[in-house]
Amino acid sequence: MMIKKRLAITTIAVFIIFINDLYPQNLSYNLSRVAGEYAQSYLQPFINSFGADLNSGFYSATSSLADRQTGFHLSFGLKTIGAFVPANEKTFSAVYYDTVMYNLYGQEYPVSGKATVKDAPTIFGSADPANATVEINDTIYAALIAYPIHETRQEKTIGGLVPTDFVPLVVPQLNIGTYMGTDIFLRWLPSIKLGSYGNTSFIGFGIEHNLNQYLPGLPVNIDLLFSYQNMGITDTTGYRFINLNALAVDALVNKALGIVNVYGAVQYESENLDVNYKYIPQNSNSNSFTTNINFSLKGENTFRLITGVSVSLGIFNVNLDYNISKINVLSLGLGFNIL
Repeated sequence: MMIKKRLAITTIAVFIIFINDLYPQNLSYNLSRVAGEYAQSYLQPFINSFGADLNSGFYSATSSLADRQTGFHLSFGLKTIGAFVPANEKTFSAVYYDTVMYNLYGQEYPVSGKATVKDAPTIFGSADPANATVEINDTIYAALIAYPIHETRQEKTIGGLVPTDFVPLVVPQLNIGTYMGTDIFLRWLPSIKLGSYGNTSFIGFGIEHNLNQYLPGLPVNIDLLFSYQNMGITDTTGYRFINLNALAVDALVNKALGIVNVYGAVQYESENLDVNYKYIPQNSNSNSFTTNINFSLKGENTFRLITGVSVSLGIFNVNLDYNISKINVLSLGLGFNIL
C-alpha cells in the first residue's frame, strides 16, 4: 500500500498530496468555492507546469543505429521530471462576475456581483486567501416585491495549495522495440486512492521511428516521435473533476560517441485540461445554491528545444536533458535493459 501511495504522489505531482498535513481543504474543495473565471486563472499554472512535465522525458537515445534497425529489446526505467514555475505564475489579477449570498430579512438570496481581485494566489501561490471586492447591483424578488441591492463588500477567495518553484513528477516507462526502426513507449499506473482526496489514474504511450533507413549514409540518427498521455483525478464521490490530455511531436537528432550519446530535439506540444465541478458560494449556509462549472484550459507551451546526453553502462543507462520553453523542464531518466 505504501509503494502504491508513493507512486500516486509522484505521478499526479507532489503538491496535491503534501497539503494532507498542511491544510484542511483539497483541490476539489477549493475549486467549489470560486467562480469559473477565477478558477481558470487559478489553474492555468497547473496545466502549464504539469502539462510540461507530462510531455517530457520520453527520449533517451541509448540505442545505437544498428540496435534500432535490427533485433528486439525491452527496457524499463523511471523518468524523474521537474518543471520550473515562473514567479509571475504564482499570482494573478482579474475582474470577473461572481454569485454571493445576500441576507434579506433572515432569508438567503443569491445575487450577482462584479468582483475584482489583485495579486491573488494561484494553485502554486501563497496559502493565504485573497480578498475580492464585489460590487453588487442586482434585484431580489420576494413576496412579489422588488428589492434593489446596491452594495460593495469584501469576500475572501481561496489560497494556493502548495507554494513552490518546482513541480516534480516521476513516471515509470517501458520501452519495447525494435521493428523496422520503430520503438513503442508505455507509461501507466492503475487507479490509486489518494487518502481522503479521491483517486487518480494515468496512462501514456509514445511511438518513435528512425528515418536513417530512408536516408542512408547520414552521420547522425534522425527520429520522429509521437506521444499521448491522459491523467484524471476524481473526488471522494468518484466524480472525475480533472481530466488532462497531453500530446507531443518531436524531431530528434542524436550522435553516439562510444558509451556517450548526445541528442537534441525540437518539439511541438499541446496540453488540454477539462475541469468540471459544482460551485457553492462561500458565504452560503447551505448547499442549496450550486452551479455546475465546466471549462477547458490549454497549456501555454507550444514549442520547446531539448538538449541532452545519455550514458550506457552495460544493462544500465542514464540520461539527462534540459527543455527550453515558456516553462523550462529538467528531466533525468534511469533505466535498465531487460532483454
